Amino acid sequence: MSETENRLLSVVEHWLPRMEVAGIPSATAKAVIDSAGVWENWLAAWSAEGDRHAGMGEAALARGRRVTAGEAFARASLFYHFGQFMAFDDLDAKERVAALKVAAFRKAAPLLEQPGEPVEVPFEGGVLRGYLRRPAGQEPHPLALIIPGSDSTKEEFPAFERHFLLRGMATLSLDGPGQGEGRSHGHLRADVAPAVAAAIKAVEDRPGLTGAVGLVGMAFGGFLALRAAAALEGLAAVVSINGFYDLGALWPSLPKVYQDNITFALGGDDVVESARRFTLADIEGPAVPALVLHGGRDRIFPPSEAQKCADICRAGAELHVFPTGNHVCNNIPWMYRPLVADWLAERLKA
Repeated sequence: MSETENRLLSVVEHWLPRMEVAGIPSATAKAVIDSAGVWENWLAAWSAEGDRHAGMGEAALARGRRVTAGEAFARASLFYHFGQFMAFDDLDAKERVAALKVAAFRKAAPLLEQPGEPVEVPFEGGVLRGYLRRPAGQEPHPLALIIPGSDSTKEEFPAFERHFLLRGMATLSLDGPGQGEGRSHGHLRADVAPAVAAAIKAVEDRPGLTGAVGLVGMAFGGFLALRAAAALEGLAAVVSINGFYDLGALWPSLPKVYQDNITFALGGDDVVESARRFTLADIEGPAVPALVLHGGRDRIFPPSEAQKCADICRAGAELHVFPTGNHVCNNIPWMYRPLVADWLAERLKA
């Protein structure tokens, strides 16, 4: 078996459940993977499927079938996303497909059941971008601010957002610095508190919000959420799902495919030295209620990281390590996603 075939299998092994829970049916995802066959064909195969669903969206929209169109554009965005998310061999091609992802979701957002409203966040002389969604029903609503990880972006989260929306919370999924469209601000950074603060300020005067805010981060975003919550005042709660305590200490044990991911996300000449900056060891932890979740079978960030993350939380942390859970517990979404949404709704008094 060649190195590239090993890479394809590694990506599938770690992230197929994530693709499925994001909204790509298992049979469809596996059919695209089979059509790729080897890693060199991965980006092309997923992009072609994205093109097919984008075409379905255009055809539905032309006939006035807005619900169907919205669903198709959202699926297209996911196919483009998972085509490029681990593709680092041709960065120009990766960038082109990432742009298709952004464009497809921009068409999907206003057609979703709870429409996505584009948000531009003034930040460091430019803007960060996100999508604000409000639940149906009586206003106002508290806000769940969702922080992506090293390779996820705001376009990946509609299925996750639904859990919060159904419980009376608005959602704001944000591309921070180094994430998705936020790469215009450089590489991923450990201190995202200024970006989160700017995002909260950007929506604070929008109608339908109570002003109560909780942070939710998954994987690398779980670390970022804890770092931001430790630095910001006025938050109501923070959730970290399969995050980590110290990336530099984990570096030697990270799977090769994830090391490649982090090398792209962090940039610089010395990625190991950059990774050492992503630690909770040198900060005073969050002083708001915290929920820390982890999968016991996570082969990227070991479950021992969860206890370390919980231990720094000054207001205490509710800790759950699910023995059968994989990375971000996406093989058991029915277990962790309702728990996260219920817990946050109770803290935000949704």
